[in-house]
Amino acid sequence: MGSNEQHAIPYYDANIVERIWTKDATLWSTEQSRVDIIRGRLGWLESPHWLRNHVDDLRQRVNRIQDLKWKRVVLIGMGGSSLAPAVLARISANRSMASKYPRFEILDSTHPDMVRKMTEKENLDDTLFLVSSKSGTTLEVTALLSYVASLLSRNVTPGGNGQHFVAITDSGTPLEVLAKEKGFLDCFVNPPDVGGRFSALTYYGMVPAEMLGFDLDQILASAERQALVCQTRNPRKNKVFNFGWNIGSQAINGRNKLTLILSSEIEPIGVWIEQLLAESTGKDGRSIFPIIDEPIFRPDYYAKDRVFSAILSPSDRVLETHCRKLELAEFPVFSSILESEDAHEIGGEFFRWEFATAVAGVVLGIDPFDQPDVQRSKDATVMFLGGERILEKDVLTPCICDGGLTLIGNPAQFKSMTYMPEGLSQLFRTHSHGDYVSILSWLEESETIRELLDTIRVYIRTSLRLPVTLEFGPRYLHSTGQLHKGDSNAGIFIQVVAEAKDNLSIPDYKYSFIDLHRAQADADLTVLSDLGRRVARINLGHDVTKGLMDLAGAFSCALSR
Repeated sequence: MGSNEQHAIPYYDANIVERIWTKDATLWSTEQSRVDIIRGRLGWLESPHWLRNHVDDLRQRVNRIQDLKWKRVVLIGMGGSSLAPAVLARISANRSMASKYPRFEILDSTHPDMVRKMTEKENLDDTLFLVSSKSGTTLEVTALLSYVASLLSRNVTPGGNGQHFVAITDSGTPLEVLAKEKGFLDCFVNPPDVGGRFSALTYYGMVPAEMLGFDLDQILASAERQALVCQTRNPRKNKVFNFGWNIGSQAINGRNKLTLILSSEIEPIGVWIEQLLAESTGKDGRSIFPIIDEPIFRPDYYAKDRVFSAILSPSDRVLETHCRKLELAEFPVFSSILESEDAHEIGGEFFRWEFATAVAGVVLGIDPFDQPDVQRSKDATVMFLGGERILEKDVLTPCICDGGLTLIGNPAQFKSMTYMPEGLSQLFRTHSHGDYVSILSWLEESETIRELLDTIRVYIRTSLRLPVTLEFGPRYLHSTGQLHKGDSNAGIFIQVVAEAKDNLSIPDYKYSFIDLHRAQADADLTVLSDLGRRVARINLGHDVTKGLMDLAGAFSCALSR
């Protein structure tokens, strides 16, 4: 438990930057079977050059799509295919020109209420669906596509619903085949050697960027500037290489809680960085744990496992002062000042963080381009949907029923307990320096629910002085889910669920959205338990709002003991 086990920091040779740019995969693994796979995932290094060659064609194709005067664009995707667009959409919403373009929304949930609200609140005749999946087989994406296509078949001219879809995928995927068969408006085929979380500067990020009204030439120019900085062959003079090497080195030495300090102009990028770092580094018992959306505290609040990375606008004196105070308190702070406050600087930040993450992987001695435990949860979900008994399912046992709340977990851990505060105290009994807490919500992601969960988050953070994250499933399965299962067992996990009300069937599937959503939550809980993680589920019952208020009271009682 706690932070990474400390290891000797490897030395780098003078040619290490050149080795990265020549795609020397032995930097991350010496196993030949792994080397070949890694080499096939380094295309992101050339993404600015690739985009330069494709930007005019991309713009023309998107213009033809937009000529149909859509009022709304809904991106259906998960993980790497949806998080960069989500960042761009939030940045766009803060810009004055956002109203000139169709409203852009993300559908990355299997919660029946989320699916229903996204598909019922607007006239589907005026909605374009952007279906984004690298594999073309992503479980959530294919289910959502089937559901939306069925709705459209009832509301639009028969045989014409394919004209409501655009696909983004890799070559030869089932999604590409489907796009051709159903007559999608377009299908953008991405370079195959770019992994999902490294794909922001390819079609996965740039098609949505164009639809949102960004100037792709400016995004590209920003990315090219950062790529040029990253090509500085002398590692001592390469700022981005040094940033990646430093955050990796800090993690090796026990400072692996990388806390992001972001000016408001760039703040939306936090969720993308979270996925990039967590899914890339959280494996083999090591990790760089990204902390986002945390209030600013006095330096004496933070434990010694903290390291800070700031991305500041040129005029942000408040956060600049905060960073100086942290440095005076002898915390490592790695600051980057944006060249301007223009939103298009996001292109450079995408590339800078991709390069730094790859470098940190060298220091940590891990392959930052795979995600073995993400696949483990996917496989478990499929088995649950098929009714198979998998792993050790004792963790799905109801242990404490207190009012409308039920604590579900390993019976041996909560034996003879009657009250919810007892169970919560037991879950936190072994917390120590270097740990973190993750609230894993499988509830509808509404403003009210988020506020109530944030109240619980504050109780835990204030009482335990540990970092506390709040994440929504199934999105986190494609992001921090890898770190939860692959790090040094530093996490304490509280999964929050409720009894579903109304179901939605999925055409041509043997299961419904409730079945899929429940199977994903069950699979994650079971895999976490099987890996020896400290985890419990709280079922709120049918009244989610009352259940969350009761749970907040139980936490207040448990943590004041």
